[in-house]
Amino acid sequence: MLLPTLSRRAFAAAAASLLAAAPAARRATALSNEEALKLEAWSRTAEGTLLPSGVRVIDVLEGTGPTPSKGDRVYIHYKIYSKAFDSGEPVDASYFRTRPVDFVLGSPGAPLERASTAPPMPAVLAGVDLGVAGMREGGWRRLVVPPSLAYGDAGLRTKSSRQIKPGEPAFVDVRLMDGGSGRCDAILRLANMKKSVSCERGKP
Repeated sequence: MLLPTLSRRAFAAAAASLLAAAPAARRATALSNEEALKLEAWSRTAEGTLLPSGVRVIDVLEGTGPTPSKGDRVYIHYKIYSKAFDSGEPVDASYFRTRPVDFVLGSPGAPLERASTAPPMPAVLAGVDLGVAGMREGGWRRLVVPPSLAYGDAGLRTKSSRQIKPGEPAFVDVRLMDGGSGRCDAILRLANMKKSVSCERGKP
């Protein structure tokens, strides 16, 4: 147990109290590095909720923005690990491409619309699509995605030595950057805008 002196319920209550003290518009983003590390540590042992699909959802931090509906375009940042969360460098991550991935909720695997000047993006995993449903913008979730809803019998190989082997689950860290406010959409759907990690004007 990574936090032996603090139960999950007590930690969640402490985190909620801490966030309640922050301005409402910043609750989902005002964590210090120390606070974020504590939440990461807690999430590694949290049981979360097992969806009927087999995807395990661990809500690390609830957002304060809108909740998208099926058919809405959403923008997420993600990191994908093998074996466990935070197990070294991620196998894949949206941050490698310096912009969030966007997709239509409820349409996993569909070709992603992209401005002609934008870098290519992978289609979203079916398990990630299912795991993002119900999130609020600004939220942070961790998903344990079974192989059938991740990379299946093919696995995922990259140019580096990092990989998800055939038949292994994927451990996905997800941040919902735009769940309906349009803040990412307004910036990244522009043909001349290739990069923006934060989706905030004036920032990279």
